[in-house]
Amino acid sequence: MGEGGGQIIRTAVALAAITGKPTEIVNIRAGRSKPGLQAQHLTSVKAAGLLCHAEMRGAELGSQFLRFVPTTEVKSSYETFDVSEARQGGSAGATGLVLQTVALPLALASASNSVSTTFRGGTHVPMSPSADYIEYVFLPALREMGVLAKFTVSEVGFFPKGGGEISLSLTSPPNEGIDRTERGKLKRFVAVITTAQLPDHVAERGLAQLQKDLKDYGVPVIPVLKSLPSPGAGAAVLLVAECEKTVEGWQSLGERGKPMERVASDAARDFKKWFATGMGTDRYLADQLVLPSALCSSLCAAPSRWTTSHVSEHLRTVIMVLSLYLPVSLLLTENADGSGLVEVKA
Repeated sequence: MGEGGGQIIRTAVALAAITGKPTEIVNIRAGRSKPGLQAQHLTSVKAAGLLCHAEMRGAELGSQFLRFVPTTEVKSSYETFDVSEARQGGSAGATGLVLQTVALPLALASASNSVSTTFRGGTHVPMSPSADYIEYVFLPALREMGVLAKFTVSEVGFFPKGGGEISLSLTSPPNEGIDRTERGKLKRFVAVITTAQLPDHVAERGLAQLQKDLKDYGVPVIPVLKSLPSPGAGAAVLLVAECEKTVEGWQSLGERGKPMERVASDAARDFKKWFATGMGTDRYLADQLVLPSALCSSLCAAPSRWTTSHVSEHLRTVIMVLSLYLPVSLLLTENADGSGLVEVKA
């Protein structure tokens, strides 16, 4: 189905835990260079399984088959999910993706009792939402839907060592729809620059480059410079654009031989591309809104709508998977320029 990757796994096991529906997935990541479950996928599966005491077959590294059968409702006890445990020698697998797998099942469980959980592994790694993105973009979107959350980062984990730690506490389930069809006026930027084991001037150079790249927009750039403990050196930039009706973010990771100025400019470039479209969300947040908004529609008939600068295969995929589990109407309208509109109704 769809993009044929981890998106299907994470969405399916989250929905299985929420609904109690037995689930089988076959040909897992068959088209990837390393097919089957990798460390972060396996951690997501096992994390969702712990929440609902699922009986599982195929929950092992490299498996292209998974049977996931929930046996209880999602519990709200404290758990620690460590991506590094999935592979001998450790892993910098993405904690952000594991968090997004279990956040909504736990948010529903928080209706009766507050929930706290911890994630260990990679917090700033390629092809996944960073800890900063979770804090400044994803959780504010959930807050707009009524999900109250507290998020802390005690250690950061960069590729390839990982070893970061983040914690999440939830006290309420989703209960309101979201409308991000328009972005409204740009109010300010927040420049979140996270470094570990690097001189102070690295973050300062990144900030100076962002201020230079964004000076024509006529709004302040609020700096948030963080130097945190980590098993390995690294740097990351998250550029947040706060608008009247939406909050969006673009991340860029440092790598060996890449000047910090280029890291910052990459984030600014991605913002400019989105801003020129006039859409309410960018391509990445667009698919992350589907599950929480569908739960709102299913639980309290609250509709949601948002526009996206690009209809991605990830967005199409999560809509397809979700339609198998919840009795909601999901309408995706695609435009000739690649942008689109998502509408979610009971």
